Amino acid sequence: MRLAAFLRGATAITLALAATGTTAAAQEATDAEATFLGRIVVGYSADGTPVYAGENSSHLEGSSVTAQGGTATVDDVLRQTPGVSTRLNPGQPGVAVSIRGLQGQGRVAMTVEGVPQTFRFNGHASEGYANFEPLFLQGIDITRGAVVTAGGSGSAGAANFRLLEAEDIVDGQGAGGRVKLSYGDNGDDFGRMGAAAYVGERGSIVGAYARTAADAFEDGAGNEVANTEKDRDSYLLRGRTALTETQSLEFLATRMNADYASNSYEQEMTTDLYKLGYSLNYSPAVNLTANVYRAITDNEYTGSIDGTGSYVGRQMQTITTGLDVTNVSELALGSWMLTSTNGFEYFEDELGGAEGGANPTFGEAETLGIFTENIFSNGPWEITAALRYSDYSLHGRLDNELESGDVDIDDNSLDPKLTLAYQVNDWLQPYVSYSRSTRAPSLQETLQESFHGYGFFNLYLGPNPDLQTETTEGGEIGVNIARSNLISSGDRLTARLAYFKMNVEDYVAYVMEDTYTSVGSTTLAYYDNIDGTTVTQGFELEAAYDSELWSAALSYTNSDSTPPSGYEGYELQPPETFSTTLARHFLGGDLTAGATYSYTAAGVSIDSEAESDAYGLWDVFASYEAADNLLITGKIANLGDEEYLPYAATANGPGRTYYLGLQMTF
Repeated sequence: MRLAAFLRGATAITLALAATGTTAAAQEATDAEATFLGRIVVGYSADGTPVYAGENSSHLEGSSVTAQGGTATVDDVLRQTPGVSTRLNPGQPGVAVSIRGLQGQGRVAMTVEGVPQTFRFNGHASEGYANFEPLFLQGIDITRGAVVTAGGSGSAGAANFRLLEAEDIVDGQGAGGRVKLSYGDNGDDFGRMGAAAYVGERGSIVGAYARTAADAFEDGAGNEVANTEKDRDSYLLRGRTALTETQSLEFLATRMNADYASNSYEQEMTTDLYKLGYSLNYSPAVNLTANVYRAITDNEYTGSIDGTGSYVGRQMQTITTGLDVTNVSELALGSWMLTSTNGFEYFEDELGGAEGGANPTFGEAETLGIFTENIFSNGPWEITAALRYSDYSLHGRLDNELESGDVDIDDNSLDPKLTLAYQVNDWLQPYVSYSRSTRAPSLQETLQESFHGYGFFNLYLGPNPDLQTETTEGGEIGVNIARSNLISSGDRLTARLAYFKMNVEDYVAYVMEDTYTSVGSTTLAYYDNIDGTTVTQGFELEAAYDSELWSAALSYTNSDSTPPSGYEGYELQPPETFSTTLARHFLGGDLTAGATYSYTAAGVSIDSEAESDAYGLWDVFASYEAADNLLITGKIANLGDEEYLPYAATANGPGRTYYLGLQMTF
């Protein structure tokens, strides 16, 4: 605790002094974005003015997600981002993102290459996963708060996972390939990926294959953590072709096969994703993109880990089909410049399977969003006025002794977002933002049906066709900071500080009551709208410094939230998280060595209902570019071999692990 407090204080003071120091030279026009070890903290235009000032986003790419031999898990990367956490079940192959304490059932709109990830699972684990191959991952886009445009179906924010492209492998034009290998000694975690690509004058194509296999890892006490084995293989095919000078087509197809163990059962999952995109860049007023897509996730219980195995053969399927169209226009209105984004998105989810238990295997849901986002800029002023119309419908059927018949739910909402920002000088921009967002009840919340009879205790997980839409309303106030040539020529500091408060009405959570069925006294558990206001609020800081010799990054979140009524004593997110990284570059940047310290305060998660003690972890890492096409990486994770339970996790985290990675591009 003392070390964590010291690091927080020292780093914050250093950044504050740097930001308020003497005026530096003007920013270079080519400084289009700030990067720390591949992490873009805040995006800036060529003149240094932030675009979409009130859009509190983190864009993670480069070595943040791809280097160090792939030794940083996606969960670890996300947990070191302010305001972001994950619901962690180490047996699951997917990722469940939490933003500002809200997650599950679509509260965070998770997408892979813009394709919604709507496979959800009631009970035992997170209520929603994004499933993709981590070895294909090239970037993550996190938006905290309301998203008005495409991908804005969530109430807490959005997370989009970007995958490998041919241009990531081939520099310029021609053919090339990449081989990536990573090994971790804790559980013999071995991952490998191979890709071949071609980039020509009028198009590109890339094909890739990845496989990861691992035994169960051990925690810091040397105990094997059950059901943490990995067995995953994945495929990717992606291409782009120019139709004319202003038009192009793109296609993407991926498949991930995963064998894993979770919820007392061995399981097999197959996730397919198909996407076809069209773009037209005709003029400043016409910059159109259109996408059609289909995602299919099949999951089956294939064997019992313990118990009777009575649910072997359970199958769950989610099929998502949709399209989105967006046009971005740039117009001059007198002395004002307008960037206007307009369009719509539509997707439908269809459930399938057999013997799904609490997870319904029949039902359909449709989501429509029509949006306009307009950014007006004039000198130092920037005003954003946005509006999203959402329409939602759900169709299903109930057949049980408590309730039967067709279920049809239709709802809609009109949600605004307003932001005002002012560029005080060449490095400081305060802003204030207000927004409202909504989340319609999911198929899983509405239609779940499962009976568990134990003789002495009977439990019925029941449906609720009367659920109301969650509404989240509030805002944030903050500042963006961007300084160049601060300590040395060519260096750069970027930061965002923000205080947010969001009030959630009609929050949906589990409730229980006693009832009577044909087998006798029964406890009925179902999702319901909770009376009162659920509040998520806190302070976030994200900062990065980069120079020729040094790089540093800081992420800090302080949360003081009010859980829904009946869940007193739980937290929506950790009360405090902190992460800092310091790295030194040698040999003209070919060799980089550094360390990361991350801290999470004690808390009782509302998602896992598990209490975790405070813990702090040290990682040390190095990377060496031995040649233009060869990168060697090494890392020691959890250097102190700490035994700890990650916040909102179902099992202990791994103990000390030695990683070695190699990436060859040719």
